[in-house]
Amino acid sequence: MGTYFTSSKFSSCEVGGFVATALIHDLRVNNFTFTNFPEVDIQWDDYNFHITLKAHGASSSTFSLNYATVKSEVSLFREKKEVSKETFEIIQKHAAELEGAVSKT
Repeated sequence: MGTYFTSSKFSSCEVGGFVATALIHDLRVNNFTFTNFPEVDIQWDDYNFHITLKAHGASSSTFSLNYATVKSEVSLFREKKEVSKETFEIIQKHAAELEGAVSKT
């Protein structure tokens, strides 16, 4: 079940949604070397969202996005737009890292 952040007016599900959107774009362009689709694990504290990609018992390192960035990306997600180039590059880097980790399992 998702968590709704009342003051920011978005949910943790929408955070996972924009990450998944970026992963789908990366899949279309570059494909993945593992089967299935990565799990998007989201944790948060008072300042940042901490995101880890997981597949086949392996995981990427955790990357963090601040609330302002997340709020902006959720807005793009709601408008059915792609994530920003900067955020996409972060997610893509961690997807590639996950591919490397999966290849070692």
